[in-house]
Amino acid sequence: MRGDASSIKNHVLPYWEGWEMRAITRMDIQSWIRALVEKGAGASAIKRAYNLTSSMMRAAVDDDILAVSPCRNIDLPAIAVKPPQWFTLDQAQSILDELSTPWRTMCLLGFYTGLRWGELSGLHRHRIDQRRSRLFDVEVNTKSGIKEYPKSSKSRREVPLPPHVLEALERHIHRLERDAAVFTTITKGRAGHLLRDSNWRTQTWWSAVDGARYFDGDGEQQPVPHYPPHSMRHTCASWLVQKGVSLYEVQHLLGHESFQTTQRYAHLQPEAHKAVLGAWERLDAPLTIAA
Repeated sequence: MRGDASSIKNHVLPYWEGWEMRAITRMDIQSWIRALVEKGAGASAIKRAYNLTSSMMRAAVDDDILAVSPCRNIDLPAIAVKPPQWFTLDQAQSILDELSTPWRTMCLLGFYTGLRWGELSGLHRHRIDQRRSRLFDVEVNTKSGIKEYPKSSKSRREVPLPPHVLEALERHIHRLERDAAVFTTITKGRAGHLLRDSNWRTQTWWSAVDGARYFDGDGEQQPVPHYPPHSMRHTCASWLVQKGVSLYEVQHLLGHESFQTTQRYAHLQPEAHKAVLGAWERLDAPLTIAA
């Protein structure tokens, strides 16, 4: 991968070139991490460089070059978790209005199911259960083509479809063969090919987002936030949590491997601050300041 090659070139080789692998200790690894921090490398970049180095050390242990890996119990800088970027209902509607019918259906499905882009573009017709208003998330579209397994075991899941979403989906798929991919290219002369993430973003998503406008609370027309397609997934989760769906249910709907990932939406829960505010109201003598 290009990112791995860049990480090795910029963060691994400049420090370790010339070292004998057997001479590297756990403290040397920790010193390297500190040096990367002092140099200003980001936490994600440091973690990537460390993971690459750790995998090489494990391989050396497997090949009997090392007795034990020095990459153990290493303190890494914490990666700041960004709050999820999500669209309001008006913003999402304005994006849909900018799209042509096939992509409008695809994005409607994205907003109401939380499927990842690779799962949306890898969906096949026979995975849609029209009778039960469900779809089964099994295939995923990748740079190397369709894979018959999603990101993780928990990603393989059943997803409910609201009636209006199923209706739009049925209009889209009624002429498709059973084993056909649901969303494919529509350009004349190239119709029916699997979608490519970069092309779809540039030609479809960003074009719609750049053209979309909505009215804010003051009645002023505003551009829609410049969020990527993955924000449809965040939007789905955010809307559900705000409507009282439990984080546990959202975790299973979105196929999150870790509950910590789902907890990013906890602050949107309707009762998120009720206990705290209730405690302040129960104080015997609240603090006051003169008006």
